[in-house]
Amino acid sequence: MELTEFRSRHEAAAADGIGIYGISVDSVFSHTAFAKELGGLPYELIADFERKMVTDYEVRRDDVEGYSGIPRRTVLVIDGEGVIRYSWVTSREMPQPDYDLVIEEARKASVAAGAG
Repeated sequence: MELTEFRSRHEAAAADGIGIYGISVDSVFSHTAFAKELGGLPYELIADFERKMVTDYEVRRDDVEGYSGIPRRTVLVIDGEGVIRYSWVTSREMPQPDYDLVIEEARKASVAAGAG
């Protein structure tokens, strides 16, 4: 699961200046309960209850009856200027991201931002 995989990488990522955030369309209250169920998370879960972010980042799904606006499982690396530098979207072929690659791409974006 993405949340616990990124939890295990959070300390090293933070030391490299990388911020990790989870975003879902669930409520803040749901996030609090979910994080507690997982044993806590060292990063913020952002509630996109109005589905603005999933729409803006073009990961919104409206093809599942009764679940309009749910997001596709997605990982984005966004640099300090707001530019998406890397993305992964779940597929049958790759149901989980390559977590090491995500962190490496985030390091590259962080280094590039520091050089600019």
